[in-house]
Amino acid sequence: MRVGIIGLPATGKSTVFDFLCEMGGAQAGQHGSNEPGVAAVQVPDPRLDHLAAIFTAKKVTHATFELVDFIALIRGAGHGEGLGSHFLGQMRQMDALVHVLRDFEDARIAHVETTVDAARDAMLVNTELLLADMDVVDKRLNRLESDLKKGKRDEAEREADLLRRCRDWLVAERPIRDLDLGEEDQKILRGFALLTAKPMLLLLNIGEEKLGGENPALERLEKALGGKGVRVAQLCAKAEWEVSQLPDEDAEAFRADLGLQGDSFIAILHACLDLLGLITFYTGEGGEETRAWTIPSGSTALKAAGTIHTDLERGFIRAEVINFADLDATGSVAAARKKGLLRLEGKEYRVADGDIITVRFNV
Repeated sequence: MRVGIIGLPATGKSTVFDFLCEMGGAQAGQHGSNEPGVAAVQVPDPRLDHLAAIFTAKKVTHATFELVDFIALIRGAGHGEGLGSHFLGQMRQMDALVHVLRDFEDARIAHVETTVDAARDAMLVNTELLLADMDVVDKRLNRLESDLKKGKRDEAEREADLLRRCRDWLVAERPIRDLDLGEEDQKILRGFALLTAKPMLLLLNIGEEKLGGENPALERLEKALGGKGVRVAQLCAKAEWEVSQLPDEDAEAFRADLGLQGDSFIAILHACLDLLGLITFYTGEGGEETRAWTIPSGSTALKAAGTIHTDLERGFIRAEVINFADLDATGSVAAARKKGLLRLEGKEYRVADGDIITVRFNV
């Protein structure tokens, strides 16, 4: 899972990046230079920790994701203006985008506009992403139309028809994620990695004065850009970052005084997992390593086996499965087996979130 942090200048997105790195046990990559910051962040998982205790694991491996803090975008980025525009290609390689939006006052900051308006800023960046996608679509359409003139039809004709639909949609200032597409069309578009097709978390970076109260900016943002593949959330990055630097005993008191939610980090990660349609399954009975894995919701046991190792997929026989809730209720695998909660499943079994899987295979 690769998640890119984007935004206009002076939104505090690098502070969000530092906070997520700190909470995810990662060394924050360099940023503020001419290159994006990159870090591998662990996904905190109480279920995994509990399983490790049950299995007396020698090693515990959390699911991780790559977090990238991109250079700030500016007006005109869709036409190649500004340093941030040079990284649009890398942004296309992300699985999801977190768009950090300024929702705090600071007279020391020279903002892109004279007033603070997160919905307006979100629309501005959305327009730049639409223009960048339109450029990709237009270039491909020009090549396809050249092929059609040479008599190369079939696949080219179908792709050209799809891209014309996409172009009309983009011209209407609508993101590709809102376009109703069939499975085959989605496969064709996947190679283009269009920015407006990507799931997006719109993250309001609020000031301390807004902690603990209702924020009308959330509703305006939802109304302006909410839709399929979009979530809206908020946090006070400055306060969260400062508290994360304190000893645990002091941090708890400061969180209570400021009205900070203790699970801001987890909420952001889970929003990204939800946007990507990912679930978590576990391996680890035996005590060597207890590990969390993420796969798309609806994946089969065969797909889960291949995620662990290609040999397990190639030689798959059966999967021994128990869900975390059942194991937690019984306290041990042996007790769960006695109650018939441990079962054997075939390769077409649809893995559920929280399943603990042992693959039986023969290569």
